[in-house]
Amino acid sequence: MSVKARLLHAVVVPDPSLLENWLANETFDVETAGWLDRQGLAPLVFYKLRQTGLLACLPIGAAGSLRAAFYAAAAEAELHGHELAGALAALDAAGVAPILFKGAALAGTVYPNPACRRMGDLDLWVTTAEMPRAVGALEALGYIQQVKAQRPLALQAANDGEVQMFRPLPAEGLIELHWGAFSGEWLRRTAQVDVAAIRTRAIPAALRMFAEGPSRAASALTLAPEDAILQLAVHFAINHQLTHPWGRGLADIALLARFHGLDWDAMAERARAWRIATATWVVLRLAVELVGLTEAERAIERLAPSPLRCQLLKRILDGSSIVELRDLTRGWQRFMLQTLLVDRPRDAIHLVCRALWPEREWLVARYGRAGAGVRWRHLVAAASGRP
Repeated sequence: MSVKARLLHAVVVPDPSLLENWLANETFDVETAGWLDRQGLAPLVFYKLRQTGLLACLPIGAAGSLRAAFYAAAAEAELHGHELAGALAALDAAGVAPILFKGAALAGTVYPNPACRRMGDLDLWVTTAEMPRAVGALEALGYIQQVKAQRPLALQAANDGEVQMFRPLPAEGLIELHWGAFSGEWLRRTAQVDVAAIRTRAIPAALRMFAEGPSRAASALTLAPEDAILQLAVHFAINHQLTHPWGRGLADIALLARFHGLDWDAMAERARAWRIATATWVVLRLAVELVGLTEAERAIERLAPSPLRCQLLKRILDGSSIVELRDLTRGWQRFMLQTLLVDRPRDAIHLVCRALWPEREWLVARYGRAGAGVRWRHLVAAASGRP
């Protein structure tokens, strides 16, 4: 293990002695603090060092960098907490029962303090029937829809994507109302996720809403832990191509698993049934290697793809990819990952063919019209790697 890989391991595992030993034998400088910040882990490291009394072991500059990252995250957590509380109240009044997932659900439950896990937006899953009321409830709070030209609402709805709700006020964030927790073109074309079962397994959770001040909590529905692990793994592997947020993506997995105590056999069975086993295997393998999630080893054995694909995936992606903050979202690596992570070879062929030559309905949803000219322009853009 490299020096930075050992630091990543020491930051995430529960045993505080590992971090203490790392500090006793290695140099923690401003560059190290910056690397942790790019990994999305600087606030968590500051919190752990402060709680264990190890912060004084750091040079002033490095400690100051971590402190700045934590208090910036604490301010954001306060704002997100107030925003989430207001949104949940408005949605409840409109008869909408959203399922909170990803960042806010993790920050409010499995992390030791909401400021330890930064987030860019709030993700809420609502049903198709609830979506109009959910949008209306947030519009009544001053939110407006934000639609990107490359992601029109018709295409988002078809792929279980999201409606982005933005409130144009200082220090306000983004709320994404999702049609599904497992979203995107890759999943729609290659997997078979049991969405109805996921909703029935949703559990109430007490969220720590704010980073500072008196302890205040709110209740919201969140994904069952086994479903949440699968959602995080697939989102990290497919949507982020195991790139940003690198180490924090693995920390999310490890902290969630340890907080709940997972039924690994049930998780593996669902991954295989939903045809997301390979994507899950890749992420869990990295979590074992880099953040010590040894509890997942049995599941990894059950989820592993063929020996050939194992070798191909390891050539593209290993622990050093995370440690060195490699960007795998562009070029041939992104294409190879998208195809190698598919469980069945015939689904990979289908994925590639439809990426180049989609259905007429897809063209209408994406471009507003279909026809030879639109199809040709899409083919050229897709073949060259442009969205």
